[in-house]
Amino acid sequence: MRSAFVVGWREVTGLDVRTPDLVDVIAAGVGWADGSGIRLDVAGAAHRFHVAGTQPEQLRETLMAWVVREAPPSKPWPVASARPAVARAPVDVAYTAAAIWRADGLGRAPFSEITTASYRVAVAENHRDSGRYQEAIAVLEPLAQQCAEKFGADQRITLQVRNALGRSYCDAGYVSEGLEVLDDIVSIAEDALGVDDEMTLTLRNNLALGYSAAGEYLRALDLLDLNVDYSERKLGGDSLETLGRRNNLAGTQALAGFRQRAAASYWSILDRMYPDSDVHSLAVTARQNLAILHNPLWEP
Repeated sequence: MRSAFVVGWREVTGLDVRTPDLVDVIAAGVGWADGSGIRLDVAGAAHRFHVAGTQPEQLRETLMAWVVREAPPSKPWPVASARPAVARAPVDVAYTAAAIWRADGLGRAPFSEITTASYRVAVAENHRDSGRYQEAIAVLEPLAQQCAEKFGADQRITLQVRNALGRSYCDAGYVSEGLEVLDDIVSIAEDALGVDDEMTLTLRNNLALGYSAAGEYLRALDLLDLNVDYSERKLGGDSLETLGRRNNLAGTQALAGFRQRAAASYWSILDRMYPDSDVHSLAVTARQNLAILHNPLWEP
């Protein structure tokens, strides 16, 4: 007996298409192995279907071809506009000035150990996470200079401080300055630590995030492609670290308006994670994002 249901695509929270596993075949009977299994997650319930005579790759292409026909022309996620200036009372201005003065004093105070520099980075990151970007910059600008002079420009602590500074610049709206810092430390890390060092991969990912925020999606995608390639070479294509970086790539492809490329990246994550794709958070996210991409009404 066959059953069908009609559901608004916005209610679909997950999508998967693959060759049915042994459990599916045994439960449904002979014939399920010849074709593809479709799983739709709707309102917390999983619905499974079988399409005979069609392999997963072909069915995935057919589904996406339908989406492309039905969807409006793709366009990238719009660049966020600059934050408007906020009028503040004189007392608020005074409090902010005092906070920045204290932060600047912390950044300039002498130190002799890496642990002290790491503590100041943590303080600055707390400022940044709380939206106090000027205070974060006040700590990090002098600290970056101190670390470069004391430990060297290519040491991990210096790169860590400058990474926090570049991200704070971007968050504060000084995007050009932030990208300049992040681009510089990626080049330094590649030469000093190696192109596939874990810290280099992190710095390159942060630079890609900066380019995405600036609307320069093609440059961001080039960097994320490199991260996937280097991670595959060092850790293998099935490692969770590599799949996480592929997930970053897929998300940026979607924001850039490349719906089909993003879907292919998410499918590759699910294929590599099977049979753990029902439980791992990365696979769950991939299925959810695939469902979003297959909604013709969705746009970045």
